[in-house]
Amino acid sequence: MSISLSTAMIYFGIVCLLISIMIFVAQHKTNRKVAGSKVLNDRIIFYKNKWQKEHVSLITLATCIVVGLVVLGAITDFVAFIYLSGVAFLGFYIYIYNKMMIYVEALAFNGKGLEQEEDREDEKNI
Repeated sequence: MSISLSTAMIYFGIVCLLISIMIFVAQHKTNRKVAGSKVLNDRIIFYKNKWQKEHVSLITLATCIVVGLVVLGAITDFVAFIYLSGVAFLGFYIYIYNKMMIYVEALAFNGKGLEQEEDREDEKNI
């Protein structure tokens, strides 16, 4: 049994799509359960949610592109679109998650975010 290159591309695209969906679901479930300091966890979750609310259009655009590629592959019967959708979903997820974590780390760990607000509240109480 030999597998052609196009068949291998389809399988690779489907695997990328399934892995991306699993990562997305797992990340969404663990967003509430982060180990470590409770204050730091609250800050991380706060800034993740804030970033996601501010960038809904980016997330929606990436989702529409991936769904469009799947639909286009189903309509035209050109299987390369299914491969592209899997790779695009994985690529978009990595890019969006990376941008979000850069934002979260800059604000939650650097002292420019809630830490600064907590310091101000402490100064007011003194």
